[in-house]
Amino acid sequence: MSASPHTPTACSSQASARATFGLTITALAGATLLAGCAAKAPPPPPTVAARPAPVVETVPYRPLPPGGAHYVMSMPSRGPDGRRITVNSNLTDDQLVWNLRSAWNVAALNCLSPEYEPILTGYRGFLTRNVRSLKAVNDRLEKSYTSRFRVRRDAIVARDGYTTQVYNFFAEPAARAGFCRAALDMANRAQATPPSDPLAFARANFDGLLAPFEQFFDEYEAYQRASAEWDAKWGAQYGASQPGWVAVQQARAGVLTEQTSAPTQAVLDPETGLPVPVIPVREGVTAQPVVQPIAPKPTAKPAPKPAAKRGT
Repeated sequence: MSASPHTPTACSSQASARATFGLTITALAGATLLAGCAAKAPPPPPTVAARPAPVVETVPYRPLPPGGAHYVMSMPSRGPDGRRITVNSNLTDDQLVWNLRSAWNVAALNCLSPEYEPILTGYRGFLTRNVRSLKAVNDRLEKSYTSRFRVRRDAIVARDGYTTQVYNFFAEPAARAGFCRAALDMANRAQATPPSDPLAFARANFDGLLAPFEQFFDEYEAYQRASAEWDAKWGAQYGASQPGWVAVQQARAGVLTEQTSAPTQAVLDPETGLPVPVIPVREGVTAQPVVQPIAPKPTAKPAPKPAAKRGT
């Protein structure tokens, strides 16, 4: 019976060679040799990447209307030409002159910062230099109303109502800052070159007075779109904590009527006798509160009542 052949390993070969040649190996060399023959340590376990923290979406504030305007307002619609339909649309030449005069009157009474002094000075000069032309315009407008109404009082009421709308249009507090700057630019041009033709002056300057209101209308419609998006996404959970949310929801449900600016005081126009609205506004300052969106606290469920014991 023969033994199975032995296959020498690296460690046994090294030991045989040491015995054959009678080499003396120091303790340090022996330890090194044995360490080389020991089993290799297993590799470290794979590193598990830490899970990223969940992203918490920040709840933004509900958008605010521009210029401190009311939370609920209706904006003028646009006509086929793309221009907004307002009390200043499709004016005759006489209406154009008179509406510019009315707008300038509103600016002179409402733009009261020291830098706006040229508005009042220029308005007085415009009236003085063009007294005859302006009286002729007023007389023609008066006649146009009396020709449309058989009863004179009806004609007076119709014209007064229209003029009041013009005054109120230019007295909108939310557009005040831009309107005062536009009126100041117009007044400076009038002082540099005093106008002797009211119609030519109105044609050259009236659109500039309307520009701040067009900008306000655009900005307000942008607010309406942004607030509607916020309401759809966050309103159910955070709306009750945000200024304006309740008012807008009531308006959408038909509960709240449109909010309008109420003049705190007025000055009578010496030409028409109508009250010109004077609404104090601090430029660059609004009274709209900004509140952190807060979700309502969950309502605690009432504890269940104990079951009634049966009688014995």
